[in-house]
Amino acid sequence: HESNVRRYCRAFPAVFTKAVGATIWDETGKPFIDFLVGSGALNYGHNNPDIMAPAIEYLVGENILLSLDMHTAAKRDFIEGFVDWILK
Repeated sequence: HESNVRRYCRAFPAVFTKAVGATIWDETGKPFIDFLVGSGALNYGHNNPDIMAPAIEYLVGENILLSLDMHTAAKRDFIEGFVDWILK
């Protein structure tokens, strides 16, 4: 029961199991260049170490992961950083 928006994936000749940067590997170990790179969600490539390290640190630090619209320090810090770095 997958999404009907899966036309491109039907053309792939493989099932993928591993990804680093812009490379993905299939079950046999054959590498492919991932021209989709997460379809926009992972524009820094797969498993980028500069992103993984702080993400793992946050996860193992018992921080809040899901809070919907609740106020959290992480949400505040993200919004402040986004405003300072992107919007100003």
